[in-house]
Amino acid sequence: MLELQHRLIRRTINIAVSKAMEDMKSNTNRSIRNLIDLGLLFSTSENQKWFFNAAKKVIANPNNPYNSLLKRMISDVNNDTIKKVGLNLGYSSLVYGANKLKKKQDYLGVPIPWLLIFDIYKSNADFFHQMEHFIGEGRELGIHSYIACPHEKNDIPTICEIAKRFDECLFILKVSPGLISEQTAKSLGKIHNMMISVQIMGTDFSCGSDKTAFRLLKQNHCLYGFHVNYNEDTMKQLTTLEYIRSAIGLGNLFCVYIAENGVSDTCRDAVYTFACNIRGENGQPLITLEWFRDMRVISEKILSGDGYLRLTWRKGSIVNISRQKMSLQNRFLEYFRAHGPVQASDHVL
Repeated sequence: MLELQHRLIRRTINIAVSKAMEDMKSNTNRSIRNLIDLGLLFSTSENQKWFFNAAKKVIANPNNPYNSLLKRMISDVNNDTIKKVGLNLGYSSLVYGANKLKKKQDYLGVPIPWLLIFDIYKSNADFFHQMEHFIGEGRELGIHSYIACPHEKNDIPTICEIAKRFDECLFILKVSPGLISEQTAKSLGKIHNMMISVQIMGTDFSCGSDKTAFRLLKQNHCLYGFHVNYNEDTMKQLTTLEYIRSAIGLGNLFCVYIAENGVSDTCRDAVYTFACNIRGENGQPLITLEWFRDMRVISEKILSGDGYLRLTWRKGSIVNISRQKMSLQNRFLEYFRAHGPVQASDHVL
C-alpha cells in the first residue's frame, strides 16, 4: 500500500513539474511558487515545511536570483534531466527516503546515513558488482542519493549503466576535468538522474582543461557545476563576486566549497556565510554550498544529525563495512552500530 502511494505521488509530482517547466517559459516566478506550494503539500515533517516556507520567502523577492537560474537551466540542460534530478533529490531522497530512514533508525536504534559516497581508486568488475548491491540495499533502507568518485575515464560508462538501473535514485559524479572527453560527455548527457561536479584546482578558471570540460558538458546538455578545495590562503580569492560570475559564465549551476584539513572554524564560517549570501534572495544565480556546514544542516533537518558514509575499495572489497557473511543490509547495520555515519564536520569529501 505504501509503495503504491509512493508511485502515485511520484507520478503526480512529475506531471506537475512538467507543466511548471512549460509555464516557466512565460512566467517563471509563478511557476516556482506553484512548485513550492506542491512541496509544502507533500511535506510530512516540520523541517520539510520549514524548508519550503523559507524558499517561499526567498521567491517573494522580485529580484531573487532563482528566476534567472531556472531560465538558464531550462535553456541549457536536458529538461528530462532537470525533472528526474529534482524528483529524485527533492522527493525520493529528502522526503520519501528520509521518512523511511527515520523509521528504520527509530526502530533499530542505529544511525543510518542518507547519502553514500563511493571512492573508486582502483576499480574492477567485482568492485562495481559490490557497488551495485550496496546501492540496491541502500535503496531498500531509504537511501536514494549517491556520489561516485572515479579516477579513470573508463569507469564512467559503468557508473552510467548502474545509474540507469536505479532510475529513482540521484547520482552525482565527482570528477577531475581530465576525465571529461567528448565521448564521456556524450554518455553523461544521456543519463537523466545524474549531476556532474568538476574539480577545480586553481583559484580562477583560466585552466584550459576546466574550460574544455565545462564546454563539453554544456554541449551535451548536462546538469553540472564544480567543487573546489579551500584554505586560509586561497579563501579570499575564491569568495569574490568576480569568481562567482566567471563560474556562471561557464554554465555552472552549482558551486561547492570544501575545506581542506586543518582549516580553522573562523575560515569555514566565513566561507559558509559567503555561500549563504550568494544563494540568498539578493544573491547570484548559482547554488552555492559550503560542504561540511551545509551537509550538517541538511542532515540535521532530515535525519536529526546523521550524515553520510564514504565507502572505499581496498584489497578486493569495499571497506568500512563488516566482512562477515551476512546480507548486505545487515553489513550496513553492523557498521552503523559500530561507527555511525560520517559527521559532515569531520572528514574531507
